[in-house]
Amino acid sequence: MAPTASLFARKLRDWRARNGTHGRVTQESLAELLGVSVEAISKYERSLSFIRGDLEHRLSEDLGWTSADILACRTDWETRQRRDTDAAPYRLLDDTVVSELYNGSWRDAARASIDLACASIPGIHGAFAANDSVFGPIYDTYRDHWCAVLHNDQMVAKWALPFLLPEDETRFRAGSFVEIELSVDRIRKPMLPGHYFGYCPALIVAPGHQAASTLLLSSFIDFLEIQARSGILLHGFGSITCSPAGEQICRDLGMTFLRRHQVETSYGVWELTGAGIANSVFAHRSPFLHQCYFEAFGSAP
Repeated sequence: MAPTASLFARKLRDWRARNGTHGRVTQESLAELLGVSVEAISKYERSLSFIRGDLEHRLSEDLGWTSADILACRTDWETRQRRDTDAAPYRLLDDTVVSELYNGSWRDAARASIDLACASIPGIHGAFAANDSVFGPIYDTYRDHWCAVLHNDQMVAKWALPFLLPEDETRFRAGSFVEIELSVDRIRKPMLPGHYFGYCPALIVAPGHQAASTLLLSSFIDFLEIQARSGILLHGFGSITCSPAGEQICRDLGMTFLRRHQVETSYGVWELTGAGIANSVFAHRSPFLHQCYFEAFGSAP
C-alpha cells in the first residue's frame, strides 16, 4: 500500500484546485507566491519536503491559512519524520557520542559542528565566518555552552552561546563586534552567581531535519535551567543575522532589532533581554525559567 500523502501536501493541492481565476493555480504561480522554487512546490506536494520555518508566515499572509492549519501541517510532518526515522532517531551530542564517533575528542566534535555551520551558511563575511581557529578552542573549552543534534551519525542541528566580556557586550550593541577577534580568553566564564550576556554565533537546523528542532530547543532550555539553578542568569543574549531567514528566526524568538552592523550593513544586530526571556518560548516551556527571569527582570511588554 502506498503511504498516505502528508497533510501539507494535501492542503496545498486542495488550495491550488480551489483558487485561480481560470481553473486551478499552477505550481509555477504558487512557487512565485510563496517565494520558493517550482521544484520545492513539487517536493511539497509529493510529501518529500516541508516549507522552511522562516517561510511559514507566507502560508497565512498569501494563502489565507490559519495558525491552526499551519500548526496541524507542521505537527503531521514532524510525526511522519519521527515515524520514518525510528531506526535512526535524533540524539544529542554527549560524552558517549563523542567517544563513539570522535574517538573521545571534543575538539574533533567541535570541528564537525563548525563544518556544519560552514555548509549551512556559505558566503558569509570573513569577520563572521565559521572559523575553526577561532571557535574550535572556544567550543573545546566551554563544552556546555553549545550543543548539537545528530542523525545517522551526522550533525544536523546546533546552537552555541558563549558569554561575552562586558567590553565586547558594549561593542555588540554598538554594532562593531566581530567574531574573528574572539578567543578563549575573551569569553566570560560563569563562576559566580550573577547576570551575564550571551552571544549566539550559530543557530542551525539543516534542511529536511526540522524534527531536530524540538530536541535542540530542549537542550537549550536545559542549559538555561542549569545556569539558573546556580544563580547565573542572562540579562540578555544577542545574535548577528546575515540573511532574511536569520532575521525571521530572531523575530520568532521575540528578539529586538537594535541596528545594522558597522562592518556589513546588510547584517542585523538583535537582542533578547532578560525580561524578554521571561516571556519567551523558553520560559513558556519551563515554568522554572519563567519564575527565575520574571523575578529578576520582570516581563517584557
